[in-house]
Amino acid sequence: MLVLLWGYAQLGPSPKLFGTPLGGQPAPSLDLKDERGGEFHLDTLRGRAVLVYFGYTHCTDICPATLAALNRVVARLGPDARRVSIVFVTLDPDRDTGAALRSYLAAFHPTPVGLTGAREQIAAVARSWGVNWTVAEQGAYMDHDSFVALVDPEGRLRTRYGFSQLGREDEVAGDIGSVLRME
Repeated sequence: MLVLLWGYAQLGPSPKLFGTPLGGQPAPSLDLKDERGGEFHLDTLRGRAVLVYFGYTHCTDICPATLAALNRVVARLGPDARRVSIVFVTLDPDRDTGAALRSYLAAFHPTPVGLTGAREQIAAVARSWGVNWTVAEQGAYMDHDSFVALVDPEGRLRTRYGFSQLGREDEVAGDIGSVLRME
């Protein structure tokens, strides 16, 4: 009986999170190139809470507003902020070169990791994360889902936030703090 109680205490119930629950299954891979051309694997961020966002650098409104909101959320975490990473995956790899990603993402703090790859790679990764998008106006812009996924330090999907939820910075920061304490 003691072993069962100990096991339950170790697993324990997941905390109630503000975002839309994702069940705690392992996060899909993000095996792409970073903005400097190096190989990137989500596993390299184990031990950190990771906020994953799919967008593109030519976006004039939602993408920069989302990244700015994430910066405000992370700033609310105090010392825990050093255990959080933001990952920005481009949906427009033809225009979002490594240099374009570095330049764009440098405007945000903490600076997100920028990921890119071949169009087919990006399409496969985006689908595995449940992101839908279409190219509009002959490639001038993209219509895309805009949500941020929270991956816990063990690499599990915990919750996701739509754009309007990101305005509730204290609640989002509370979720991140909760998953950091779950380890």
